[in-house]
Amino acid sequence: MFDVKKQIMWSKLKVGIVVTIALLLLLFTVFFAGGIESLFSPKIEIRAQIKDVRGLRKGSPVWVSGIEIGSVKSIDLHAEYGTLVTMSIDRKSAKYIRKDSTVTVQTIGLLGDKYIEISLGSPDAAPIAAGDTIKGVEQVEIKDIIKAGSNTFVKITEFIGELEGFVKKIEKSATGIANSKFLTDPQLYNNLQDASKSLSTILKDFKESEGTMKKLIEDPSLYNKMLSATSSVEKFGKKVTEGEGSLRKLAEDPELYENLSKASKQLAAVLDKIEAGEGVAGSLVKDKKLESEFKESVSELKSLTKDLSELAKDIKANPKKYFKFSIF
Repeated sequence: MFDVKKQIMWSKLKVGIVVTIALLLLLFTVFFAGGIESLFSPKIEIRAQIKDVRGLRKGSPVWVSGIEIGSVKSIDLHAEYGTLVTMSIDRKSAKYIRKDSTVTVQTIGLLGDKYIEISLGSPDAAPIAAGDTIKGVEQVEIKDIIKAGSNTFVKITEFIGELEGFVKKIEKSATGIANSKFLTDPQLYNNLQDASKSLSTILKDFKESEGTMKKLIEDPSLYNKMLSATSSVEKFGKKVTEGEGSLRKLAEDPELYENLSKASKQLAAVLDKIEAGEGVAGSLVKDKKLESEFKESVSELKSLTKDLSELAKDIKANPKKYFKFSIF
């Protein structure tokens, strides 16, 4: 009898163990359906510098282009970066993450659950390796927009209040703008209208004219010429400044200037004497008779030179006519 009871209890125990294992397998399949192979795939750890994790928790998913490739392993405070997030990601997916990739903390749905989104980075950058650290970028959230909008609304309200106070001051002022001719006298408007008409006429005449100002605005060749002339003047000034010629010495060496000034004074004195008729040069300039005689002398000298030239040619052509040689 005891053996029968023992056998029945043992059978029930075996059935309970089988049912328990089946339930555990069912729960395991439900929770990890479609991702069982990821539990056994090789992982690598990388880190991210994030200033504010905004409620990110350990175990939060890590996404790349909307695909989950890992999870957050740990979040540690850092004196320089704010926080240092360690992530465990699939080794196969690591080749799509570059060293210049960035990390942002995003929000899933309306409940506010956080996850990490990693950008792909530039194709020219090297792939990330295990233990590398990438930079985090602060993501603008709805609460930041609402906060900025509320601050803007407060500033607009303050501005409207200040504007209302300014208008009230104007209305209450007995000698203010409200009672001045600025608002009541139409002459100011008429003057502005006349000035506008005059300006319009001037602009019309300028547009229809053919003057230098119009060509300077419409004709690019005139501008190019002025630019070329400016460049030439600049080059000339540079040569004078950097060179060792007379112009630089004239500009910098006072001795050369004094010599030129002295020479010019002496030349002016000589010209004054010539103008006054002093000396041979002055006589030649002032004395008409001497000038006439000098011209006649020059004419006779030219005539004599011509006769001598003809005589030399005749001697060369007929030497026997002028020279006779006899031995006996």
